[in-house]
Amino acid sequence: MKYIVGFLFILAVSFGNSSCQKEFFIDDVDSSLITLPNLPGVTGSFTATIDGVKFIADKGSSASISMGVIGITGIANTGENIVLTVADSGVHVYSLNIGSATNLGAYARGFEFSYATNQGNQPDQSGGTLSITSIDKNKKTISGKFSMNVFRQLDMKQKKITEGVFKDIPYETQPIPQATAKDTFRVKVDGTAFSVYSISSFNLFNMISITVNDQAVGKTVGLSMPSNVKAGTYDFIPFGTDFIGQYNPASTTYLSASSGKITILEHNVSSKRIKGSFNFEANELIGSKKANLTEGYFSVTYK
Repeated sequence: MKYIVGFLFILAVSFGNSSCQKEFFIDDVDSSLITLPNLPGVTGSFTATIDGVKFIADKGSSASISMGVIGITGIANTGENIVLTVADSGVHVYSLNIGSATNLGAYARGFEFSYATNQGNQPDQSGGTLSITSIDKNKKTISGKFSMNVFRQLDMKQKKITEGVFKDIPYETQPIPQATAKDTFRVKVDGTAFSVYSISSFNLFNMISITVNDQAVGKTVGLSMPSNVKAGTYDFIPFGTDFIGQYNPASTTYLSASSGKITILEHNVSSKRIKGSFNFEANELIGSKKANLTEGYFSVTYK
């Protein structure tokens, strides 16, 4: 199943304050059986239509504007849940396209594997829009609307989600943390050193994902690799599922590795420490923008 790098990071930072963040996408958890202490019940409203059937987030809804990411979720008593995450541009119309590493919509129910806007290989299989229409900083609520096609690579199935509306959903905030001295990440983009401010590393869904942002959270570099990766040199393959490279020069521009290599120098599973070097050429999925990332090096501890 293909998850573009950045997806995992977004989930982690958007819902990091929720003790039940696993239920959104980990498929061995039945979300209808879990209590949600951090979701403020049915405060606000969250509704949509899924393949012609009404979805109501009658179990709870919540939102987060944290570390440069807006995250919104609604959960129904049926166990269904819808999650939306985008790079924070405030009140804005966001594109949820298949090539995006930062803007994502997803749907899951109970024990089923999730559907998402960044799965599939064709533009008509997945994608959509999210419109943030209001952010009330005094009441700390967020409102908007959305529609999207979500796809599941596992069995090539699709769901159409329309008429999505959320109103006055309470949100939490958390500033983006500065990188600590224990982690190192450096790379040049088209010959210029990337200004690293924040480094986040997670082991989720059997993948280790490393995401680096500048201080304005406008530019992002991301790497993703299997959680059992051993020392050695591996190729970045376009639309690959194992080794993924990503560079986002802006919150609405997404470039993925089309060629290049990553070398794992050391991976200590016990201490969760991984070191490596990399280089790759990144290109837009749809478009002509590209960038060369060279002299990449990382030494990080993942969660």
